Amino acid sequence: MKKASKSLQASQELQKQWHDQKAVLILYQRGQKVWVLEPVAPRALQDKWSGPHIIVEKKGEVTYLVDLGTARSPLRVLHVNRLKPYYDRADLTLLMATDEGQEEESDPLPDLFSSTEQDALVEGVVLAECLTAEQKDKCINLLGKFSELFSTVPATTSWCEHTIDTGDSMSVKSKIYRQPDHVRDCIKQEVQKMLELGVVEHSESPWASPVVLGPKPYSKDEKREMRFCVDYRGLNQVTKTDAHPIPRADELIDTLASAKYLSTFDLTAGYWQIKLSEDAKAKTAFSTIGGHY
Repeated sequence: MKKASKSLQASQELQKQWHDQKAVLILYQRGQKVWVLEPVAPRALQDKWSGPHIIVEKKGEVTYLVDLGTARSPLRVLHVNRLKPYYDRADLTLLMATDEGQEEESDPLPDLFSSTEQDALVEGVVLAECLTAEQKDKCINLLGKFSELFSTVPATTSWCEHTIDTGDSMSVKSKIYRQPDHVRDCIKQEVQKMLELGVVEHSESPWASPVVLGPKPYSKDEKREMRFCVDYRGLNQVTKTDAHPIPRADELIDTLASAKYLSTFDLTAGYWQIKLSEDAKAKTAFSTIGGHY
């Protein structure tokens, strides 16, 4: 037994040495917000991040007393491996800079948006407090001029279309999945919405993929919204992949390190905004109990 105990201790020390080579010392301050990794009841082997919670004090070299805010156990001592920093999201602001110099003529912007019904969200844009009254008026006029950019109705572009190369493969037809009654009603509503928007149309294609519904992870309502998904695994197996390289995320972040302003675009239903070729329309057909689209 002594020999086995010594062998186990030596093995543990060796593993610790290998682990400590890449270990990073993380220190938290009193009052700092953190995420906490907690088990999901009743699944003891499944964890999730919860928070933010507040650091009360440091108990040991690698342990902290955390205020979880629960009635059962409001304070708990946790290992640093079960914590990670929480960062508050910055408020959305819109900045506008003016140049007194002569403006250069530029090519007109393409008309990427259709004249469908628009539900503008211009009123939700927050203007920075540092702007003058004149600059705010210019921003409001500019937002009103391009209010279609803030629409919740997906637009479309005519600049390109998406094609799917399956070579000489035979058409793939998968059986529809069995769905409970309340899910069937959701599927009918989603299909009807897409028909009204012109996103889908009735089809007679020999290709068919099944439909699944999954809850959206960031639904704010008590009744979680459902996401309409098509299971294209059968189509993907016969599709020739594009070898064009995708930019690396870490390299893109490095290029933004010295930037003062970052602009992002959040497209409404971005996958709907690129048209499919006639051949791709047939291959992306899906089936529900109510029909083939």
